Amino acid sequence: MSAPSASSNTSFAVLGANGAISPYIIDALSKHPGVKKLIVLSRPPSSKPSNLPADAELVSVDYDDHTALVNVFTKYSTDVVVSTPANFDTQKNAALAAKEAGVKLFVPSEFGSVTAGLAGLDMDNPQVTKDKFAEFLKSIELPYVRFFTGPWLQYVPWVVGYDANQKINTIGKGETPISFTAQEDVGGFVAHVLTTLPLSQLSNSILRLEGERLTVRQIAERFNKPLVYVEAIPGPMSEFRTLIASQCEQGAGSTGWDHIKQKENLRDSEEGAGSANKLWEGHVWKKVEDVVSF
Repeated sequence: MSAPSASSNTSFAVLGANGAISPYIIDALSKHPGVKKLIVLSRPPSSKPSNLPADAELVSVDYDDHTALVNVFTKYSTDVVVSTPANFDTQKNAALAAKEAGVKLFVPSEFGSVTAGLAGLDMDNPQVTKDKFAEFLKSIELPYVRFFTGPWLQYVPWVVGYDANQKINTIGKGETPISFTAQEDVGGFVAHVLTTLPLSQLSNSILRLEGERLTVRQIAERFNKPLVYVEAIPGPMSEFRTLIASQCEQGAGSTGWDHIKQKENLRDSEEGAGSANKLWEGHVWKKVEDVVSF
């Protein structure tokens, strides 16, 4: 982990070791030659997860203890903090400590559908707190980069309720494009850009990924499964699944979605779906068949 990097970011702290996306980010950072120090923060009492890379140091710290967080970030000369817990207060505490410790960049917990613009709208959307947190980062003048990835490819069966009835369920025509990205690709992309791009390019930026662009109908066709029209996506957490399906049917499943305009940005624009893919030149993005089997 000692090879020179094109970026000045060499010391990283990841909040959370056992989340759905954190292991992929931690693994990718641990393998990147530009990373000289990688710590993983976890609330006490904490034991080292079995899948934690050998060169990633687990640091037990109370997220509510401001002084303790400042001391950790200062001790390890942390350049970038990557937050995977989505809790607003947890992230706020980490951001305030990072600001005081001189951290250069904060990566808030996004890694999903577009949330930019939600804070200014009167919408019943559970992800509005993510946009409100980005506004908080602006207010304390802590540079940030937000990653919008769309739903993860590994979750396709869950999104369409296949686990409930062995069918591809849709609440509409199922013809609206959705941006899916594999968790491995998310982790790899995050590590790549954070260690190769200059801080000036990363600061206060939004990076929109799209591993594969699919409609629900295309998913059914690719796997030769029946497509059925339902009023609610079946299975555990049906209400939440149906909310996600409804948002995707309206177009918000695309990483090019604009909540203010209520439409998808042009795909060849800087705000278009997958517009950030070009930053990982030569990478082959995973397809749904690479990670999903029905």
